[in-house]
Amino acid sequence: MQTQKEKLFSTQNMVLIAIFTALIVVCSWIRVPVQPVPFTLQTFAVFVTAGLLGSKRGTISVIVYILLGIIGVPVFAGQVKSGPSVIAGPTGGYIVGFIFTAIVTGLIVEKAANKLEGVAKIAVTALAMIVGDVICFAIGTIWFMILMKNGLVATLGLCVFPYIIPDIIKIIVAVIIVDRMKKYVRYFD
Repeated sequence: MQTQKEKLFSTQNMVLIAIFTALIVVCSWIRVPVQPVPFTLQTFAVFVTAGLLGSKRGTISVIVYILLGIIGVPVFAGQVKSGPSVIAGPTGGYIVGFIFTAIVTGLIVEKAANKLEGVAKIAVTALAMIVGDVICFAIGTIWFMILMKNGLVATLGLCVFPYIIPDIIKIIVAVIIVDRMKKYVRYFD
């Protein structure tokens, strides 16, 4: 009988983690370059990853993505950004926030949404992604405020308010994808 650790690091799970890490990379390259934080599909990919893989595998996918960027692989938004300076920079808090987004979204989906059916399942999955997004925004905003020495209102105007509608759209699409694809990922559970 496999232990939890052996099951988590099975070949099947490693393949799923790699595929979803690649999804996050590709989605980070899809961007609209606005300053100071570009519109990207990174959060969309994190929502889908956590929604389909759950908290453990989803978080590992996000951590692998971040580690790839830290060691110099150009995985962050813009395809040319990499290295520890990106994480240490003013928008690095949003990237670090992806870890907590994956943990929280994955846990809520695992513990609540997966036990429900129909509209209730979709609603809880959406709620999980909203909570994960709020956590990411909170971490990133605090990080940005500290590094840029900005006030809260100015930072919210730069880094949060312009992204609320795009993130709502990302969550709607992510919920639909998770709802439709979950049955296929369950074959690997």
